[in-house]
Amino acid sequence: MSRRSPGNDEVESERLLSEKEGETIQMNTAVEPNDSTEPHPTIAEMKKGTDENANAANKKDDDDDDEEETVDYQAETVTTILKPVSITMIMVIWAVKTITLPAATAATSFYMAYDENDSQSTGQRFLGSIVNALIMLAAILVTTVAFVILYKFRCLKVIYGWLITSSLMMLGMFGGFFFFYLLDAYNSAFDWISLAVLLWNFSTVGIVSIFWHAPTKVNQGYLIIISALLAIFFTRFPEWTTFAVLAIIAIYDIVAVLSPCGPLKYLVETAQQRQEPIPALLYNASVYIFMADQVEEPPKKKKGVKLGLGDFIFYSVLIGRAAMFDMITVFTCFIAIITGLFLTLLLLAIFRKALPALPLSIFLGLVFYFLTRVSLLPYVIAHGKHMIVP
Repeated sequence: MSRRSPGNDEVESERLLSEKEGETIQMNTAVEPNDSTEPHPTIAEMKKGTDENANAANKKDDDDDDEEETVDYQAETVTTILKPVSITMIMVIWAVKTITLPAATAATSFYMAYDENDSQSTGQRFLGSIVNALIMLAAILVTTVAFVILYKFRCLKVIYGWLITSSLMMLGMFGGFFFFYLLDAYNSAFDWISLAVLLWNFSTVGIVSIFWHAPTKVNQGYLIIISALLAIFFTRFPEWTTFAVLAIIAIYDIVAVLSPCGPLKYLVETAQQRQEPIPALLYNASVYIFMADQVEEPPKKKKGVKLGLGDFIFYSVLIGRAAMFDMITVFTCFIAIITGLFLTLLLLAIFRKALPALPLSIFLGLVFYFLTRVSLLPYVIAHGKHMIVP
């Protein structure tokens, strides 16, 4: 007789136990009813369903991140637009309160065919201001159409030559006049040679910064300076002409940007089709968003809002005209312009297409200007005169 070792007995016992468990499992499987007529899903289908669930979960997470990123982006965009607009208007207010510019007349201004004075009736001044505003609108329209035609036929060298020459004149000529009147206001002396060297360096650095390469802050600073200089000299226009120009330019901005045959609409659509930037003086408010879980990664640059320098200029012209009247009017107009700009950015986030930036801010500013001048300012003066404290 052969004797089994203890090790063999344990192995044999485990084998018998496994066979018994297998029979039990088979019996349970055979007895379990299956009323379902649908076939069992294959491994590929199960894997596909798992992948779809994972993709849905990832998409939800991405949507949450995009929503958070969109909120951060919109908030940062408002800030990046508010700063340069506010700085430009503050510079114009300071200049209007500091220096005295000679008033523009039909003999000294290309845009004026009508000389406005206080001795004329309200109807005469109204009609004369409309004529001056239409002349300025015609000049802007001709310039815009010429620019669009050059861009359509890709005459980029002509466009950049035009922009560089215009910017050089604005920085050199308008900057020189402003510096001259500033010296006169502070009763300071400055020799002509030093002034010429200063203006040459100032203008050259500005052209390089705007059209070639420079730190972002320097580029944006020169764009703000150009806007402020033009706005300061547009405040030379008579009061009625200034308001007529602002109203008509705001209406033209709506037509030019939103109408099917608008020149600015065609320019934007052409640039989008070509996937290239518009060769113009635009303030680019691109922002960087840092996500909470991406602290160690580089920031993601979003496509920012671009605001034309014309918007800066006409905002500042309105605030400059208010500064020539009273500081209470300045505060109300400033709030109205910023409110209109906020509403425009809100509409931009909703419609996601190019929108005119002038109408809401200009119309709100004009309404608050006249309301303050007619009702609020006399009310404040009367309370101050009679020492009435609320």
